[in-house]
Amino acid sequence: MELSLDYLLSDIEKTRLEMIDLAEQYGYCNPNVVQCSQKLDTLLNVYDTIQLKH
Repeated sequence: MELSLDYLLSDIEKTRLEMIDLAEQYGYCNPNVVQCSQKLDTLLNVYDTIQLKH
């Protein structure tokens, strides 16, 4: 379980940095930025669900 949590946290950080980079390049309303933000939301919801179980 610890390994998958580490992977999830790594993916969250990678996606967060990607979203910031895209937003700096294209602005916050760009469809790619919105899509990346939605992916980040999903990852954070998964993390929150895991944390609530422990």
